[in-house]
Amino acid sequence: MAGQTIRIGAALALALALSPSGALAQSADLVFLNGRIHTVDAVSRTVQAVAVRDGRFTAVGTDEEVMREAGPSTKVVDLGGRTAVPGLIDNHLHQLFMAISAPNVKLIEARSIADVQSAIRERATGTPPGQWVVAFSGWHESLLAEGRMPTRHEIDAATSDHPVLIPRGGHVVTVNTKALEAAGITRETSNPPGGVIVRDPATGEATGVLLQNAANLVRRVAPPPPPPAEQGRLLAETMRELNGYGIVGLIERGIDERNIAVYRELRDAGRMTVRTDVLYRAMRLEDVRKGIAALKAERSDDMLRFVSVKFPLDGGVEGGRMSEPYRLVPGEQNDPAYRGVLLLPPGGEPEYVEGLKAVAEAGLQAQTHAVGDETIDLIVRAYGRVAQEVRPVRDLRWAIMHIFLPSDQALAGMKEIGIAATAQNHPVLLGHNQRRWWGDERAAYAIPIRKMMAAGVLVGGGTDGPVVPVDPFLSMGWMTTRGTLNGYRLGPEHSIEARDALRLYTSAPSP
Repeated sequence: MAGQTIRIGAALALALALSPSGALAQSADLVFLNGRIHTVDAVSRTVQAVAVRDGRFTAVGTDEEVMREAGPSTKVVDLGGRTAVPGLIDNHLHQLFMAISAPNVKLIEARSIADVQSAIRERATGTPPGQWVVAFSGWHESLLAEGRMPTRHEIDAATSDHPVLIPRGGHVVTVNTKALEAAGITRETSNPPGGVIVRDPATGEATGVLLQNAANLVRRVAPPPPPPAEQGRLLAETMRELNGYGIVGLIERGIDERNIAVYRELRDAGRMTVRTDVLYRAMRLEDVRKGIAALKAERSDDMLRFVSVKFPLDGGVEGGRMSEPYRLVPGEQNDPAYRGVLLLPPGGEPEYVEGLKAVAEAGLQAQTHAVGDETIDLIVRAYGRVAQEVRPVRDLRWAIMHIFLPSDQALAGMKEIGIAATAQNHPVLLGHNQRRWWGDERAAYAIPIRKMMAAGVLVGGGTDGPVVPVDPFLSMGWMTTRGTLNGYRLGPEHSIEARDALRLYTSAPSP
């Protein structure tokens, strides 16, 4: 699909309507003819041609109809019968993280632990001893023949002269012995709150795999990000890469004042090519208030908006908080009572609710990360309290991120309160671990978009890139087939039609 599709225009439903007045007063800037153009309007029309002026569609219809908008200076593009779609919006993409991680070791092509070792060894060869070797997080162990993360000893075999950090997504890392030593992790080190140091059941030693907050023990001693100017350069390059996929807008999921400054400078220099909505990451009440002040202090415009506070409430596939225990995974998950992690602030659910109330009083959006069913239930309960005690949240477009395992009760509550869902295609890579850690039934149910839409919940589409590849057509492909990169389908009964997948990326209001 991607190779035969052209992406054009803005991704707003209103931009697809004809301008009500003055449409003929000026000629169009662009006319696209002789195509198969999906308008994604209210009736999902497919037309031959469109005209664009000042970034908005001024006419859609046949070649003859649209050419009435053309003038002497209009650029006319013959699509040659190819398909075109509106520009795409990704509802969850870690754009700046993707940018500053771009120079790191790429593992997406690795198909065995030997391949991982080879890539790490190659980078280490050109790196002075003692300096860190860091991998790019956009890969998954499901693509390896062994189907698991490399251990500390396997990474040691690639290099024992460098501390090595291999993140996978945002919730799991694996490291070598030298990195464990740098972080001060020994056999006696206790699991930090909200984190798990995976251990060899026979020896009690850390295997190198660290889940959720345990990963922060290594991250805090790893190299800092590059200087702001370099971050800005990498961010501009990443935006151009995203434009190549047809992405014209996205929601940046959880940054701080230093990151905001990078975006601000890029915007003020006129170098932004992706419209970006910024979410401030916070959890403690004091940080929520700090985030609200930071967002309110910024100027929003058409290219950069400061709109929301993000609350990270549980882990990923290996850490989402469940009402029922996980499966045992030898060498990785050895606790029969393990139900994931709940990352509430020190004051627990009451402090989380107070933070939400502060966001509502400020007239801002709240979005909360949730994977497990227990987490989702807690969020619906908390949002409901805010809606009753402070103000309705429907008009503020509050949302739940990821929403892997919503119960029927949670979906009913979301519809009643007006809570939106941001759905991504994690199972494309993470389905392997969903099956191993959760069992086939929960794995197949995860992210039931069809059911969410049928329940009347507003849903937007995205990738969580670079946790999952940022290609939006890979994401839409999963939505319509539920196929994984391992070659099997998880929960095909939850798939949606292609036109609906496109709508989730375009005219569906993005949460």
